Amino acid sequence: MEQLRSRALDEGWRKLVVDGVAATPVSLKRGRAVKVVDGPRTETVPLDEWGARLDALLAGARNVHLLAPDGDLHARRTKKGKWLVSHGKASSPAPAADAHDRERHRALPSDHPLFRATKISRDKERQVQHYVELLRSLPVWERDVIHVVDAGCGKAYMSLALVAYGREVGTRVELVGLDTNPQVIDTVREIAEELGYAEAQFQATSIEEYESDEAIDLLVSLHACDTATDEAIAAGVRLAADAIVVAPCCHHELAAQIAGKKDALLRHGLLLGRQADLVTDALRAAALETLGYRVDVIEFVSAEHTAKNVMLRAEHSPSGPRAERAAAEYVELRDRWGVEPAIERLLGDRLPVSRAP
Repeated sequence: MEQLRSRALDEGWRKLVVDGVAATPVSLKRGRAVKVVDGPRTETVPLDEWGARLDALLAGARNVHLLAPDGDLHARRTKKGKWLVSHGKASSPAPAADAHDRERHRALPSDHPLFRATKISRDKERQVQHYVELLRSLPVWERDVIHVVDAGCGKAYMSLALVAYGREVGTRVELVGLDTNPQVIDTVREIAEELGYAEAQFQATSIEEYESDEAIDLLVSLHACDTATDEAIAAGVRLAADAIVVAPCCHHELAAQIAGKKDALLRHGLLLGRQADLVTDALRAAALETLGYRVDVIEFVSAEHTAKNVMLRAEHSPSGPRAERAAAEYVELRDRWGVEPAIERLLGDRLPVSRAP
């Protein structure tokens, strides 16, 4: 442990995470310092006071991670008070920060190995950064270990970014990526191995068939087509996920059900498609709220990149009044449009207002 402390008092490290408290070296006009972020509280510690502040952080610590370009150090205190220290591959080759503290902070360094391994474009890289930004406000990141399921993972660069971000902040992300295409699974396994992400596992299976003995903290699904998003939401509810985050893609199912209605709003194909999008996602949000989730419907990426830019970010936070209101809204919306949504069929008896057999 003394080795880790000495390293943190020296130069050249990139980030120190002590039980969720993050410290980063910064250069200010008045000299070098260390920025310490503890939840909503941020302070800048002058370099001559950093030793005392570091000792205070380490005094009652359980888990400590020091990230540096030449290799990471990880320390864990056992129940008997003994420190177990291990060395790891550098999570990023980015050098120690030497810029002003007011520079824009990104979830992952721009030269993170993830972007090279996945071979994504600059545009996709920006989407990944924004994706992590939207998810890192979830309370699950306060835990030492979180279990994440990516339903319909595809190339998995978004969920692998969660593993990378977990290493940045000292939270171990145990990831399971699911996809029905075995070739895709083989490809992402190779990428995970190249990155050294032993905590990322992938299975060639459908969302509905997946079972887990572990409690699921977060279920994510990105641009799953049509009712596959409903399958992901239903799986999240079935697995009792603390948070469910989906970014839907096409919405063909309800578009076909409302297409025959005589309405000026639906006469044109483009408007019909957009209305089906709104009705589908509103029903999904109401169903989740009925089941005890607090749901934010937000923009995932700019509309200039894709019209499929809606994200549903749901956190399990039961509220009787919210559930009652959401159930009434769900029934009214479903009956007004005369639709039989997949989310209701897939949730079945779990959804109190379900008419599905």
